[in-house]
Amino acid sequence: MMVVTLTVLVLILSGILFIIFEDGINTLFEALYFSVVTISTVGYGDITPKSPEGRIIVMGLIFFGMIFISIFTAIISSILIAKKIKDGQGMGRIKFKKHTIICGWNWSVEGIIKILSETTSSEIVLINDLDSQQLNSIIEKYPDAKIQFIKGDFSHINVLERANVLFAQGVIIVPDNSLASSQGADEKTVFATMTIKSISEKIKVYTQLNRSETIPYIERAKVDDYFISSQTVPYFLSTNIVSPGLNSVLWELLSYEKENVLKLTDIPKEYIGKTFKELSNFYKEKKNSIVIALVQYQDILKMKNIDSADTSSIDAFIKRKFEEAGRMVNDLEKRRISINPAEDYIVKEFEHAVLIQNN
Repeated sequence: MMVVTLTVLVLILSGILFIIFEDGINTLFEALYFSVVTISTVGYGDITPKSPEGRIIVMGLIFFGMIFISIFTAIISSILIAKKIKDGQGMGRIKFKKHTIICGWNWSVEGIIKILSETTSSEIVLINDLDSQQLNSIIEKYPDAKIQFIKGDFSHINVLERANVLFAQGVIIVPDNSLASSQGADEKTVFATMTIKSISEKIKVYTQLNRSETIPYIERAKVDDYFISSQTVPYFLSTNIVSPGLNSVLWELLSYEKENVLKLTDIPKEYIGKTFKELSNFYKEKKNSIVIALVQYQDILKMKNIDSADTSSIDAFIKRKFEEAGRMVNDLEKRRISINPAEDYIVKEFEHAVLIQNN
């Protein structure tokens, strides 16, 4: 700001001096024009100084112009470099929207990054306390992915705000390896979920837990969904004994790199109200896909997205109306899953189809 002010003063002063000493320059506009052309070292030649005083002023302006350009370039470069260094150290602020935030760090994060980078085009923001050099080396493994990171404690509201969490597409929280115990990691996950939901309940939060004892607390924190890795290990290990070969099928479906994958998709409007058999035939004949389940996101979720300063009153009103209609209040907070429904099952509004689809 000081450099700009000084430049303006120099231009005005030189313009006044040109009017005084140069006979060919009669107006302030001409004087300022000549000063700007001279200080920028452009020199069109349409106006030239005749007097010795005028030429001395021109030499001073040219010298000042070279210094000004050097200082201005240095300032801009230092700002850009400082921002680059700040972002590289995870101390910047995220500006984009509809991104996915991954909080914490453990062995599963690289797999999450790989899947998201292959299946979506949205940006990924990592929040953790890893060393910036270590994290940058991991980010370099995925050159096609748009990844940025924020260094800090993901349970702190100011760190989440730097990640622009309010405008995120969703937040994934994994147990942090930096904590000594699995219990401590789960407690931090619950606290971070509560912090995010305090910013806005509409932010989608999905967590990985270490212990099943944490489930009541994470549900009270209004998490959108959770996953307990320890519950799947006994199943996959025992399946090798009970149903040999089934594990291979499951891993095939769970991998995004295989020929056939699981996919959740919207059901065409013309099949709402029709039978599950008709829907299955449509996907098999037209999409070469198999419908294995239907998932219903309750219409309450659509209604809860109404913008309001007092969402609690809206929720209370909706729950009261559902109670009056004889429906269980607990159903409002759950999604309904119908695996392999009967052929005459009627497809409902807000349901989505789970497909085995060719990749």
